[in-house]
Order: sequence, then C-alpha cells, then structure tokens
Amino acid sequence: MGAGKIFCILGGIIALVATFWISYMPNGYGLALWINMVTLFQSGDVLVIIMTIVFLFATLAGLFILIGIKSRALAIIGAIFAIAMGVYWMLSISGVLPIEVSQFVLMFVGPDLVGDIIPFDLMLGPYGLGTYLIVGGGVLGLIGGIMGPDEF
Repeated sequence: MGAGKIFCILGGIIALVATFWISYMPNGYGLALWINMVTLFQSGDVLVIIMTIVFLFATLAGLFILIGIKSRALAIIGAIFAIAMGVYWMLSISGVLPIEVSQFVLMFVGPDLVGDIIPFDLMLGPYGLGTYLIVGGGVLGLIGGIMGPDEF
C-alpha cells in the first residue's frame, strides 16, 4: 500500500471523527448541522440555505478524503473543504471575522446526543478538539491526495 493511500485513510478517518463526534465549540459539532437541516431549509433565507449546502459538503470532507484512495482529485477537494471549515471555525470563534460572516457557526449548535459523551467536548484554548482535528485530517488528506494512490 502506497504512502498516499495511508495518508488518505488516516486523514479521512480523523476528519470524519472530528466532524461528527467531537465538538468545535461547546455544543457545536457537525452532526448538529444534519439534525438542524430541515429547520435551516425551512427558514426561507437564501443565504442560510446556500451556507447550509456548503457546510453539508464540508461535513462530508472526510468521506471525500477516503474516496481519494482511488481518486486524487476527490482527496484534494475533500482536504480543501476540511481545512477551510477548520480555518473558518478558528477565525469565527476568535472574532477575526465580522459577525455577519461568523453567525453561521450557530448552525452547528445542537443538543448532546449521549449525555456528556457525544459530542466529546474538550476545549483546548479557545477552540474545541474537533477544530484542530478537522484541520489535521485535512492536511493529511491533502498530503495523501498530492502523493496519489500509486505505489512508488
């Protein structure tokens, strides 16, 4: 198995776990977007619907990276989505982005699924563990996508 495949597998698994089971901020995690999806589409606001669709693709970034085992292009696209989502979270939480742009992090707020277990809520500084892991998974996926699935 080539090194690119290993990087894609690791990056995809880390990005998927970070998206769906580890929080970005208190009560903010990727699965909450899927839970709130019907409400967001029923809001009638075009910008909210567009951002919901973009974030839905971004939450599937780990899956795109895993598919990148066979296709370099999907690994790179998924990695870019994962890195962009992590950077968006970091800039929004730290207050760098204006409130009009960073208000969309509220789409990811939802109830705990299993007590205090899911989402796993570990804050490391101002960001949750999921924010760091989604960027790390995206970087691993980008490296794997650039290297490609072929053996050397």
